[in-house]
Amino acid sequence: MTNDSPKPNPQPVGRLAAFRYRDFRLFWISLFVSNVGTWMQMTATNWLLYQLTHSPIELGLNGIFRAVPAIALGLFSGTFADRYDRKRLLLWTQLILAVLTLGLAILDHSGTIQAWQIYAFTFISASVGSFDGPARQALFPSLIPRSVLPNAVALNSLLWKGAALLGPSLGGIAISLMGTSGAFYANAASFCVVVIALMMMRASSPAAEKQRHFLTETKAGFNYILSQPIILGVMIMEGVSSVFGLDHAMLTIFASDVFRVGASGFGFLQSSRGLGAVIGSSLFIGMGQRPAQGKILIVSAILYGACFALFGLAPSFALAVVLLALVGATDTIWSAARGTILQLTTPEKFRGRVMGAFQLSNRGLHPLGQTETGLVVPLIGAREATVFGGLLVSAVTLLIAWRTPSIGQFRWTDSADWESRGKVSDEKKVAR
Repeated sequence: MTNDSPKPNPQPVGRLAAFRYRDFRLFWISLFVSNVGTWMQMTATNWLLYQLTHSPIELGLNGIFRAVPAIALGLFSGTFADRYDRKRLLLWTQLILAVLTLGLAILDHSGTIQAWQIYAFTFISASVGSFDGPARQALFPSLIPRSVLPNAVALNSLLWKGAALLGPSLGGIAISLMGTSGAFYANAASFCVVVIALMMMRASSPAAEKQRHFLTETKAGFNYILSQPIILGVMIMEGVSSVFGLDHAMLTIFASDVFRVGASGFGFLQSSRGLGAVIGSSLFIGMGQRPAQGKILIVSAILYGACFALFGLAPSFALAVVLLALVGATDTIWSAARGTILQLTTPEKFRGRVMGAFQLSNRGLHPLGQTETGLVVPLIGAREATVFGGLLVSAVTLLIAWRTPSIGQFRWTDSADWESRGKVSDEKKVAR
């Protein structure tokens, strides 16, 4: 928590309440710019790798190089976010990522890039990103009072999903006009925007007093997650969606082999999902401080799986674009709801470790979805793999809702006294 974190605001919370706080505005705007650049790079990376290899398996292999460091470092990186200054940690990760991306751009621009070099860059960048994600997610709640946290989470849902509206189309334009290296240069510059914003922010995030050894604190965080059915259930749902839900490799294959619309069409598919994300975020923000976040999460997750399955059956490119917009909308509402639940149910002392584990179920397992796509598509086909994945996500959601009814019953107004009610009020309880 910051030394000068904003005091609770007694005024009614508006739809853009979190933007009233300067540090949150700086953080949000810079991350949006950075995420646009990241979407441009992911579009360019997938396209470049597929053009180099012409192999769904080798395209999917890139997901392994993203997943391995994220999974291996996921639990430990969250402990770093709880032990050290989160703002300073972010400064270092953003600078390193900028240098790495610039190196990839120069290599691509030279015309000598090879698939193994892309794999190496992906592995190193994912390792750095494993420390960036938990620090980022753990920092922003300290920039605003708890009363506007649901609004801040809703706005943050636009950071990644909403940036997909601009990033892929800009990436497609960059590929058409400048080659894939243009998207890499743009992303390198976008990291610098975050560095500047962090230096301008007034708030600080000094480390909490460390009373335990590193591995003991890591174990305490893991035990805390296992002791909380809501947190564990949400992470399982996210993990299944990350592996079997929509991924960039699937869109690449649909654009290139199913609909045959080229790089510009690939960017358009990505942007359609981004447009849906903007619509979904607007709907979620428009709900205001609606307390029934659990019901919103369950319904939107089921609809996401259904829309994804229907996308696999789409007979035309135009209908696929519409269905992807629905996928983006339901996914974003689902994302905002689970983010709200996790942030509100997690005590500050565990926030970095919980966000680290959540990143493992998200960024760690999502690349495996790209690998799963590369392995399954040659066996049963792109459409069949998509239908199977969508139906599986919906089925698992129904199963979790049945086995853990507290998720569907969750209301954020009931969590205001979460720590004081003693769910797990002392770290020693979960360290045993």
